[in-house]
Amino acid sequence: MTEKMRLRSAVPPEEKELEQKRQQLEAEEKLNRPFINHTGKINYVTSLIDCAIACDELLEMANKCLDQVFVVGFDLEWPFSFQTGPGKTALMQICPTTHICHLFHFTHLKKLPKGLYEFLQHAKVRLTGINIKNDVRKLARDFGGFDVNKLLNNCIDSGVMANGILPVTQRWSMEKLVDYVLKMKVNKDKSVRMSKWHIVPLSKEQIQYAATDGYASLLIYIKLKETEMDTSELQ
Repeated sequence: MTEKMRLRSAVPPEEKELEQKRQQLEAEEKLNRPFINHTGKINYVTSLIDCAIACDELLEMANKCLDQVFVVGFDLEWPFSFQTGPGKTALMQICPTTHICHLFHFTHLKKLPKGLYEFLQHAKVRLTGINIKNDVRKLARDFGGFDVNKLLNNCIDSGVMANGILPVTQRWSMEKLVDYVLKMKVNKDKSVRMSKWHIVPLSKEQIQYAATDGYASLLIYIKLKETEMDTSELQ
């Protein structure tokens, strides 16, 4: 009999039963967690002028920010076809605070407003999200005119950040981070997630889904920073 087998057989039945109950309670608790949902203001725009106005407001917020960096939740959506692959970036989500999310629908735009280029590449602005560098590379490919290195330098990948702060390390997804960090669930309804993001206007379900993704990106960052501060105070 190997040492591993002796150790396994030495676990009392009562301890095994307690562990099974603990795992069952943990699974039930996860099932009963609420879905994360953005309940703040959503600014959904489809025209160049409305997008430019919102970008000017974002630039003003960045310029007035007293902190060293101005962190915003960021995400992109695009249509996908199993025949042709990913389509052109159709929607950008920017959450400057947990109270508002801007949704910029690009389908009818031949170019992006100058203010958006300035904001995304602003020295103080930091874009946070999951696998965010792949998103900004796609954005740069789809529209051009960006300083890709500057864009990448302005990114904070929540998964990389989490691995430097949390007691566990893994390849994080939005769903896993929302579960672990926020103790909530993500609604990943395929009928919305894989929907036609290039069609104008978006449905109410698409708008809510997109805003919630941007909101979740910012909230995860905020909670991770709080965890980092708490940990440093204990050391």
